[in-house]
Amino acid sequence: MPFRIIGYIGKPIGLKGKFCISDPRLDAQALRSLKYVYVGNDTDPEEVHDIRAVETRGRRLLLLLDGIGTRKQAESLLHKSLFISEAQMKDFADEHEAFRYEGYEVLQNGEVLGTVSGRIELPMQEVLVITTGNGKEVLVPFVGEFILSINDEARCFYVKLLEGMLDED
Repeated sequence: MPFRIIGYIGKPIGLKGKFCISDPRLDAQALRSLKYVYVGNDTDPEEVHDIRAVETRGRRLLLLLDGIGTRKQAESLLHKSLFISEAQMKDFADEHEAFRYEGYEVLQNGEVLGTVSGRIELPMQEVLVITTGNGKEVLVPFVGEFILSINDEARCFYVKLLEGMLDED
């Protein structure tokens, strides 16, 4: 069964097993609509956990999973990936804009730069997550200055990025 990464387990908060989600690919509302998530390394989900609570604190997104009830248990999961299955994603893709464009190709001047792998809603603007051919993630503001057009039929984004936005670190 194919899976999608929706974020990574970040630092624990408090003593009861709650943790921050780093690089979240879903907003709090989308997470609350899920019943469970998978936890694992890189591309391999290893275990499934029911979602007990989703919280926002400022710009941080916090998650509490069933079976993770202590800070020590949360620390043991630090940097692991959070996944949902493709079937879960399809169940709510139409309702949650975050997944509407996943898999679309991103082109600039006819050259394929990568594919859309997510969308992040920040307080001031939305950001498109583009994964390049070598696996690097690039964040592009979801505004007209960078996103020239979207072709839903061809499943393509046409962009104009600033020089250096795709440079390797």
